[in-house]
Amino acid sequence: MYWLMLALALMAPLTQSQQESGYADSYLIGKPDSPVRIEIFSDFECPHCRAFFLDTVTNLIKEYGAGNKVAILFREFPLAQYPASRIASRYAVASKPLGREQWAKVIEYFYTCQAEWSYDGKMEPILARILDSAALEKVKANVKDPAIEQTIEQELAMGNKKDVSSTPTVFVTMGGKEQRLVGGLAFPVFKQFIDSNLK
Repeated sequence: MYWLMLALALMAPLTQSQQESGYADSYLIGKPDSPVRIEIFSDFECPHCRAFFLDTVTNLIKEYGAGNKVAILFREFPLAQYPASRIASRYAVASKPLGREQWAKVIEYFYTCQAEWSYDGKMEPILARILDSAALEKVKANVKDPAIEQTIEQELAMGNKKDVSSTPTVFVTMGGKEQRLVGGLAFPVFKQFIDSNLK
């Protein structure tokens, strides 16, 4: 069963702390002290990442968005074989100052519209459908900030340090132990695994 994949690879306790401001805040839901921590390294052009986010992550956000029992961190990990993914990452990071809800909406919509922008990397027409003019202008200004590239490089370095070589790669931390999952996982199976560890 899929849940066995999560249980196989026990690793060292998590030591990385979260920075709560600016472009460094990668928490879609939850806080650093949430009992369950799910860290996702993802590429916007990766079809497997698209399926995992739309089928699993969006449901995890809906199910566990309140109560701080589960924290979900989204890490930018644009792969070299997907040339437009780096552009999407820049705009996604540039949307973080809009707040968690808007940032999550941008990520979800980028995956939803993956087939539209992946051949030319034109993200602003996509964003114009879901953001008002003030928010869009803010993102367009933010994307020029050198800190955007620094954030992406930092998250790539985090993934490389954890030996991430494909996406999505997910790290689930519970009870101080970190478990690695390569590839997607269906929401019902993920939920059963989480709930069994929150009892």
